[in-house]
Amino acid sequence: MSARRTGLGWLPVLVALGVGCSAGAPAPKLEPLKLGDGRTVAAETLERGRDVYAYYCLSCHGSGGDGQGPAAVGMRPPPRNFKQGLFKFGGVAAGELPTDEALKRTVRRGLHGTPMLPWGVPEADVEAVVQYVKTFSPRWQQEAPGQPLEASADPWKGREAEAVERGKRAYHVAGKGNAGCSGCHISYLPKPELEVLVEQVTGRKVDLSKVDPYTQQARDSDYTVAVDDKGEPAQMARVLPPDFLMHRLRTVWPLGTEVEGAEYTPERQREDLYRVIAAGVGGAAMPTWKGAIPEENLWALAYYVQTLVNQRDTAEGRAFKARLRNPAK
Repeated sequence: MSARRTGLGWLPVLVALGVGCSAGAPAPKLEPLKLGDGRTVAAETLERGRDVYAYYCLSCHGSGGDGQGPAAVGMRPPPRNFKQGLFKFGGVAAGELPTDEALKRTVRRGLHGTPMLPWGVPEADVEAVVQYVKTFSPRWQQEAPGQPLEASADPWKGREAEAVERGKRAYHVAGKGNAGCSGCHISYLPKPELEVLVEQVTGRKVDLSKVDPYTQQARDSDYTVAVDDKGEPAQMARVLPPDFLMHRLRTVWPLGTEVEGAEYTPERQREDLYRVIAAGVGGAAMPTWKGAIPEENLWALAYYVQTLVNQRDTAEGRAFKARLRNPAK
């Protein structure tokens, strides 16, 4: 089924096959949903969302929203278990409930490099299915979504090279207003250069001769891979912090790609990088950096990581990665 198919033309077929309800039985009426932020979602919206979900989402995310749909077997990453009420890319501080706009953005765009495709559906259907997803977890009735983390003005426009150098420092060194991303992700500096940079910024000498800064380690997450007969988590996912020269980032696309009907420009790419760095990744080891380091360093990180992302799948990027491990060659 094409990810760009619009409308619910096949819905009668799904209903006839018993998808989402017992074959031949009408779907039960839904009650209005009172949310933790004081809003109430109308039953009509939820019922429309249920129809949209049955058509587009059920095969992967499951009829009960537990991520165990018939098409989910072997998917990596596994489909989101909506019953947990956890989301990675919520546009809010990591771990908080996402904003509606963040959920809609994921539906419209999909997640790059995963089976979660961009769905070209009418905006009213996007709105309805986002509200219906909230019926799967009691968190939505108990809590309000987090506050959206708004991007500040980019302070580096016209000073891109300077931004990359600042971002390189913020990425590789922890403390003193820097994030130290290489502690989870890999380093992109030769060991001698990394040792010098750490000493320049912190005043500490480090010896990396017996350290491998070029291999990341899988980390625990809060997300389920499998559930038991009662729907409780039976196996949790482990996540590998992305190597920006190798892995596709879920919310960042290659330059020139059409994203939401418009060309994906360097500026849009930096904004998406800023968003995920600032907010962190909910349920994973990626913390919220907005407020923890200066805004100019957040933007600088976006510029620096952008230089790495755009070398993925290029001869330049492969040569760069080879030189890190074999600097004499």
